[in-house]
Amino acid sequence: MRCGPQPMRCGPQRRGWSARLKTRLLLWFVAAILLAFAVSSLTVSVTRPEGTEFPAQIVAKHVQNKLAQKWEDPRACAAIVHDLREATGLDFSLERDPNVLPKRRRRGHATGGVVFDGTTTYVPIVRDGEALGALALRSSAPGAAGPIRLLFGLFMGGLVLSAVARKVAKRISSPLEQIAQAAERFGTGDLAARTGIDTAARGSRHIADEVREVAYSFDEMAGRIERVVRDQRELLAAISHEIRSPLGRARVGLEMAREEATEVHGERLAAIDRELREVDAILGDLLAAARAGLSDVRLETIPVLPWLRSRLATLSRPDMPELELDDDGIELDVTVSCDKALLGRALENLVNNAVAHGHATNEPITVRVEHDARELRIVVRDRGPGIPEELLPRMFEPFVKGDKARTPGRGVGTGLGLALVLRIAEAHGGKAFAKNRSDVTGKVVGAEVGIVLPRS
Repeated sequence: MRCGPQPMRCGPQRRGWSARLKTRLLLWFVAAILLAFAVSSLTVSVTRPEGTEFPAQIVAKHVQNKLAQKWEDPRACAAIVHDLREATGLDFSLERDPNVLPKRRRRGHATGGVVFDGTTTYVPIVRDGEALGALALRSSAPGAAGPIRLLFGLFMGGLVLSAVARKVAKRISSPLEQIAQAAERFGTGDLAARTGIDTAARGSRHIADEVREVAYSFDEMAGRIERVVRDQRELLAAISHEIRSPLGRARVGLEMAREEATEVHGERLAAIDRELREVDAILGDLLAAARAGLSDVRLETIPVLPWLRSRLATLSRPDMPELELDDDGIELDVTVSCDKALLGRALENLVNNAVAHGHATNEPITVRVEHDARELRIVVRDRGPGIPEELLPRMFEPFVKGDKARTPGRGVGTGLGLALVLRIAEAHGGKAFAKNRSDVTGKVVGAEVGIVLPRS
């Protein structure tokens, strides 16, 4: 199983989620209110008893009937209109020409319906299904003032609704964004990251109690994890001191014993020394892997080429092949954000892997740097027999070792070196890879093992 923190989403895509959440909440609030209004109107319409009419319809129908009955008496009709004008204060008039109505309103309507032409509302006067004329109500506003006022009212109502919904959406999304930012900082190794929300102040008008509970749970979890991680770091430091100290004393004792040992005993002591070195290497890999797994990554931006030259010079030994840096086409100002100690350990393990798996001692090991706008790759190329195809998918699993028959006369390591390389790469938000190299005939001429890091 691969451990270590995974790269987190970042950049504009991650930072824009709060704005998208506010927009979605706003749209949902507006849609919910409009839907509620539509459902209410439909419910009133459906539940109204069949055949019943609103009071305004009843009054309009009563006036229509009275005018239809008195239609042949202009004085009586004028008196009805005059009384109606006096009672309501509205500008009513009687139109005796049915042509003021649309053709579809002149026939076949018991009540005639109501017609609005932008400035005047017409109530048809109907008798025996035939329109005789219309009662006209003229608006005091010119043109299409009625619909304009209606649209303006709807627009202002929408603005008020949007402002209220935006405030509610911000109240919900802002503390959630604080929690998300704290989680991102915590995931990248800042164990002191907290939400900054006052989890003790219940009933605040600014933050919902449910969101406050989420923040409280996160802060409590972060505090517990921080205590566990710090305890583990202290334990690892103690283990390193307590185990390496006797190992160092044992190796000093071996050196003293070699001075007085016979040839046979000297070989045995050399074998014991190799075992002690292997134990020391295993311990170092375990401690480095634990540190990477705890996200104890101290990032700093470094120029890649100068750091690689210095590190390869440190790794070079008389008993190992020459280390060759292939920096063709790489600018000196190429940088990467990394933990120098952990990245140096990963490079050392990549070189040791090449040495231990069949690279010819008389040929240099090539360390290649490649990069583009998004990532940087450090690749170690050897000229050994390559990696068995069945092992390629499992190269970075702990305790997976090569075949001694393919590398006679050499060890095959502890099986932790490449597993640590993967963990260090993942702790930086990157990955590791391994593949064989072939010549033009398809023959395997070595292997490429390396790490990929995101650019700073």
